[in-house]
Amino acid sequence: MSTLSTSLYGSSTSKGFGGLVSGLDTDDLVNQMLSGTKSKINKAYQAKQKLLYKQQAYREISSKLVSFNNKYLSYSSGSKTNIMSSNFFKAYSFKSTSDYVNVSGDQANIQNFSIDSISSVADYASMTSTYKASAQSFSSDGLSTYLSSLAGDSMNIEYGGKSYKLTIDSKFGLGNEKVNLQDVADQLNSQIEKIADLNGGTSTDASDNVLRYSVSGDNRLVINSPEGTTTKLTAASNDVLEFLKMKVGEPASSLETETVDNEKLTRTQSDVFSNTSAYFKFDYNGVSKTIYLKEGLIDGSDLKSYLQTELDKSYGAGKVEVSYDSLDTKKLTFKTVDSSSNTNLFSVSGISAELSSFTGIQSGDCNRLNKTSAIGEAGLKLGLNETTLSNGNSGYAIKINDKLFEFEKSTSLNDIIKKINNDADAKVTISYLSTTDTFSIKADETGSNMAVKIEEVSGGNLSEALFGNATYQNVVNGKDTVMDYTLNGVKTSVVRSTANFSIDGINIELNKKSVGLTDVSFNVTNNADEVVERIKGFINDYNEIIELLNTKTKEKPNRDYQPLTPDQQDEMEEDEIKDWTEQARKGVLYGDSNMNSVLRKMRQAMTGKTSVSSLALSDIGISSASMDTSGKLVIDEEKLKAKLLESPDEIANLFSASTSVEGGISGIAVQMRELLVANVGAYGSSGILIDEAGLDSGRTSDKNNISKRIEDYDDKMAELKDKMEVERKRYWSKFTSLETTLNKLNSQSSYFTDMMG
Repeated sequence: MSTLSTSLYGSSTSKGFGGLVSGLDTDDLVNQMLSGTKSKINKAYQAKQKLLYKQQAYREISSKLVSFNNKYLSYSSGSKTNIMSSNFFKAYSFKSTSDYVNVSGDQANIQNFSIDSISSVADYASMTSTYKASAQSFSSDGLSTYLSSLAGDSMNIEYGGKSYKLTIDSKFGLGNEKVNLQDVADQLNSQIEKIADLNGGTSTDASDNVLRYSVSGDNRLVINSPEGTTTKLTAASNDVLEFLKMKVGEPASSLETETVDNEKLTRTQSDVFSNTSAYFKFDYNGVSKTIYLKEGLIDGSDLKSYLQTELDKSYGAGKVEVSYDSLDTKKLTFKTVDSSSNTNLFSVSGISAELSSFTGIQSGDCNRLNKTSAIGEAGLKLGLNETTLSNGNSGYAIKINDKLFEFEKSTSLNDIIKKINNDADAKVTISYLSTTDTFSIKADETGSNMAVKIEEVSGGNLSEALFGNATYQNVVNGKDTVMDYTLNGVKTSVVRSTANFSIDGINIELNKKSVGLTDVSFNVTNNADEVVERIKGFINDYNEIIELLNTKTKEKPNRDYQPLTPDQQDEMEEDEIKDWTEQARKGVLYGDSNMNSVLRKMRQAMTGKTSVSSLALSDIGISSASMDTSGKLVIDEEKLKAKLLESPDEIANLFSASTSVEGGISGIAVQMRELLVANVGAYGSSGILIDEAGLDSGRTSDKNNISKRIEDYDDKMAELKDKMEVERKRYWSKFTSLETTLNKLNSQSSYFTDMMG
């Protein structure tokens, strides 16, 4: 028996005594009795093989479609093979005598065109500032004496059949006084009041029929539920369970046998700063370091000294300075020591929860502006002066190019930048560079008519806070392009507001470095033969796919050739198996609706009219072969070449132009790409055909409909194999019993015969 047979049917090794006494061929009898189950396995195996044949046929076509898409319809392939690019169809190339000037368009005019001089190139109006907008440091909140041990903790209660989460404020107990259990009860009650479904209240009278917490005489936290209801604790943080003496699954109160120790409800500076699990994660110019606190840190001064030492170890001495105002603000302050250029960036990229609650330092704090905070809290070096807005509120305002912008005090720096940049009247783009800590502003369009003008409003100082005063500002006016040229012997001067413009069918692109150039000329080269070859390659590859689809969808299956079972393969030679399997594979895609749809739509895309060009393929020498109905195309190279020289842009439109008009038909290549993306995705990762059969490699190899069906057959065969093994053992057991019984009978018969002499 072959390895495949053993894998599929299991071992046929004898499971008992053969017909030594009975003379029966037990192996043969057992196999005959197992034939019904074995037949079911064979049918499942053959069905699986048919699916494998179909999957392989799908993948052969899908792979060709993916390759075709990548080669001709992807911008990653480059303009030489990407038929979506207008450069694909350029029948002429134009070489400038300067690397800073490019032209395209009407080749006849370009042959008689030269640039005599370029006096200036259009540029944007702009204003750059050297003013450092931020304080270039960040600080903690004033360090308090105490913080509740429960700050930021949470618990889940079940009330009225629903679950509710109560979260204690992250700064609960932050201050100079210790909290007691009544403070905890008040905090939880305030959380209950925020939940509409709960009958919250502030009363502490146990007679009030409301859901709220109170403190018992023996200092236990007690939940008072409305009459007829219960409130159970379903989840809680470890701190809640430990300090409030509560237990999950029990009523949401302190256990009756326990009392709460008020002293444990509060943590001191020493408790927080000596917690070896507490940490800061700092980032200095992209280098991250995590600093864990250590035992023995008593207060802010100790913390400051420890952090300074660890930062010096991490980044080097004299890089970051930590200070602590122990007399007045009680704040820790961090800043970089960068007197030369002030370009070093230092930030907090992570911090443990309790340490953050106690210090007020958060992940994201840095020595630059915080663009997500309200503008007044963003870290500006210059304090903002409020002004009265048009709605009567106090806020901030600025004028840019005579357009008034007003901002509420809660507006973030990001929102201010976004509002200005999206305004159609101001026509500017404002940006902030965190490395240099400076703002700049630039007009959205080039030309001498564009400007950048910034003004303060009604005693406000937002402009100065962002850009500094005039001594920091460098204003550059917009410029026009001024160029002298000669076309067909006629000298002309032009002024344009852009660096890219057209003159009599000639598209001109000027680099800023072209200012001052003289006597720029252009060499015109005929590339029509090269373009013809590129189009031939596209058509030939298209024809190959069409031929494959036609063959596969019209090839009828031969019902006389079913996939060979393992038993059948055991009886055949290797060449016979190969020839048989080749016949069994035929026709797996006969009439397949997905493949027929791809074939039909590819032919329609290549032969139909479009809305983006007056031409059709037949107009440029590409048409179906005479008497051919398969959809394959042939090329009249001379006609194609003539059309390329005559109308390269129109041919480019025929293939690559898109339309958004309802009912409009885009170019051939656009249609083709949409078809391929729908069937095999942009890179072979999704689509109708990929979802059905996947590809040989990648995540879709086993994540597709056919693979799922194959897995189902594998499971079915494994189940049948197990069933057959049970049957085999049962049958062998019966035959073994028969042999044993017959052996006993023979022994008894011999005994009686001997007795009778």
